[in-house]
Amino acid sequence: MIRALAREADTFMGILIAKGATPLPSVKVTSGNISQNLYGAILDMMLALDENDIPSDRRYVVVSPRVKRYLVEHPAIANAAAYGEPGVTTNGVVARLASFTVASTTAMPAGTDIVAGHREFATFASQFTGFREGQSERYRADYIDTLHLYGGKIVRYPELDTKKADNTFDESKPTKGILKTAVEWAA
Repeated sequence: MIRALAREADTFMGILIAKGATPLPSVKVTSGNISQNLYGAILDMMLALDENDIPSDRRYVVVSPRVKRYLVEHPAIANAAAYGEPGVTTNGVVARLASFTVASTTAMPAGTDIVAGHREFATFASQFTGFREGQSERYRADYIDTLHLYGGKIVRYPELDTKKADNTFDESKPTKGILKTAVEWAA
């Protein structure tokens, strides 16, 4: 039950973040250079965030399981302790590398394989409300019923995001604090 709620929230935020992210060109991979191309794509995302003056602390990269499978073969990821922080492959973290915490999720939206950004550019709130308990009519047991409310938003910053004439932010345009790309896999 808890996993289902977490999966629902992860899928919701994944879609929200991917919609608000700035798209980068697709990464084309062929056999023999897959891990290098994927690693290069992450470094390109690092460069794009650096060029927009996004702080280097609290950055993340989230990858699909297929990307993770090939990314861990790259020497910089396999030996991340030599390049970044210790604690590789703990608590769902693939690596801490190049100012990013690299993680993987199965809740990646369709058409997106890698998302990178800064934690301050997206927010999520969750609350359980309306607790009530009762006795099951079908079983000899008690139950607790509740309502799970959640929501998320892409946070906009004046220096980085497009403002409209009325001084509000144009929510239809992507933010520069979150980037996304797809991978074109060789057949």
